Amino acid sequence: MSSSNSSQSLADFIAGVEKLDSKGTNWLLFEQQFTIAVKQKEAWSHFDGTSKRPTQAVEGKPTDAETVAIAAWEKKENFALYLLMLKIAPATYSKHKRKGNVAAIWTAIVQEFTTKSMLARSNL
Repeated sequence: MSSSNSSQSLADFIAGVEKLDSKGTNWLLFEQQFTIAVKQKEAWSHFDGTSKRPTQAVEGKPTDAETVAIAAWEKKENFALYLLMLKIAPATYSKHKRKGNVAAIWTAIVQEFTTKSMLARSNL
């Protein structure tokens, strides 16, 4: 993928997905848009937890193949985190960043905003 295609593609992501409102008022639409857009970026496996960090057969002595696999996973994990951070408030990220990887952070955000959304709808 060329850098111009990558930039255009990221621009489409930025323009095509509404930022999550910190009160959760747009959660249902956000979750749908974000999920589709992240799947299009081929990063969804980092959100649903199906992409696991590769491990070393011998701890502390990675093979060349293991080093390459770990580096590729970390690059994709960082890209997934970047996509998420583009669309959530800094306070939301700060609240959940210590949970670990993108899948754990996303799970916590889903739980928080599903609850907020249900409360907002019940108050209508």
